[in-house]
Amino acid sequence: STKAEVEPLLTSAPATISSIDQILTGQFSSINTTEIQTQYATALKPNPEAGNATLQSAVDAYSDTLSNSISVIQTIERFITLHIPQMEDGNNFGVTVQMTIGKALKEVKESLVKKLEFIPSYYSSRADLIDKFGLSKNIVSKTKTMTKSDVKGGKDGDESKESCTEVTEEKTTGAALDVDSKLYNRFMALVKLDVNCYVNARIGLVECRDSLLMILDNVEKNMDKLTSPKGTGGYGGNSMGMY
Repeated sequence: STKAEVEPLLTSAPATISSIDQILTGQFSSINTTEIQTQYATALKPNPEAGNATLQSAVDAYSDTLSNSISVIQTIERFITLHIPQMEDGNNFGVTVQMTIGKALKEVKESLVKKLEFIPSYYSSRADLIDKFGLSKNIVSKTKTMTKSDVKGGKDGDESKESCTEVTEEKTTGAALDVDSKLYNRFMALVKLDVNCYVNARIGLVECRDSLLMILDNVEKNMDKLTSPKGTGGYGGNSMGMY
């Protein structure tokens, strides 16, 4: 990873942050959980087993943002690693800058990875809740019986006969959809799970944006020390944008 790979990330930083802001505005505009709950309950009531299309779209945008941000961080991490000089006595302030920013990068990356791991766990929890609804399901079973008989020395000589019987049985099991009374609590648990996912994703997206902004800002401010921590003349300077 060279400086030429990192510089475009810095140049496009305003556009990168702006794109995250657009996702917040378009997919996560509401901070009113009651409003979100009403929206989700209305959408899910006809068929709770169906996916929450609005939330799924928002979660997909959130997931893409996390993944893209992790990629940016990894590029910067490689850049810093490849520019760490041989350790010497004295004049290591520039190396300290590299280590400090490198530590921040590692912490942010780990945080974003954990946020990504939340997404499949949400879908798993959702599947478990839907399964507990015990809604009506059609179960089809088929039984096929083959009969073969051989008759030797008969009036018409040896005979071989085969017959096949197939029986199809269809059963309906489970409860009818009744989210207003019998299944109300289970239904609301599903809605609340979706609302919590929305809130967590919104919080995560804001944290991702702010962390990425901090990283790109500090890398830009300290690019000289990150590239040449000993300085072009052997002097690393004594200012650091992290503080």
